[in-house]
Amino acid sequence: MVPTTDSPDQPIGDFYDALAQDYDQMTSFETRLVSERPFVRLLVEQHAIASALDAGAGSGFHSVLLAQLGVRVTAVDLSKVMLSALARHAAAKGLSVKVLQASFRDLPSRFHGVVDAVFCMGNALAHLQDSLELDAALEAFRRVIKPGGSLVLQVLNYDRILAERQRIQSVREAGGATYVRFYDFHNDHLVFNVVKLEYRESGVEQHALAIPLKPWTSSELTTALVRAGFEEVETFGSIALEQFKSASSKDLVIHTRASS
Repeated sequence: MVPTTDSPDQPIGDFYDALAQDYDQMTSFETRLVSERPFVRLLVEQHAIASALDAGAGSGFHSVLLAQLGVRVTAVDLSKVMLSALARHAAAKGLSVKVLQASFRDLPSRFHGVVDAVFCMGNALAHLQDSLELDAALEAFRRVIKPGGSLVLQVLNYDRILAERQRIQSVREAGGATYVRFYDFHNDHLVFNVVKLEYRESGVEQHALAIPLKPWTSSELTTALVRAGFEEVETFGSIALEQFKSASSKDLVIHTRASS
């Protein structure tokens, strides 16, 4: 269970602080730098992105990739441990990435200036639990993007997940451990579980983390984006910008523009 705290952001930060040491192995950090690079390059070149915020940056995969493509990046996350990992990745690759520990809604007061684009990837929007939180985040994004600038979002395709109601999201072997990611389904939310199994001489050690998520559908996100002042909303089924198919796409990727 996730502990109740006075701050609505603390459970999210605590969850990712605890997950940080395993996150890169679990998500294939280095492999994805190669596989996703052509598609992120296409977005950067097509939309003339020279500066960006990576909102919900985690350990820095997209921050590093954008910096490698010459984009000036500020990485934003609630998790201090994740941001420390991000800084190590950037330093190891000789890259300059600024870091900011902040919530999405606080960006206009914490980040000074505007950028060509905000990237909010890695299912980060699913941590926003209701329409008020979603609207506040999208409004904050719009305020730090220059008029006509880009917002790139990625969440899992919850249209498909809610229809199929398959509990197991993935099982991955890495670094001598097995990582199992799965859902518990509830009426108005999901609980996302991560179980790490480590094999010892004495037996199997199990470590578990859990956090509630809001399964935002494609229509809910599209409507919220228009409400927040975005236009030209385009939906895709992956970072490769394939056609979005609600019944089968793994991801929902959205590109939209801040209204002029």
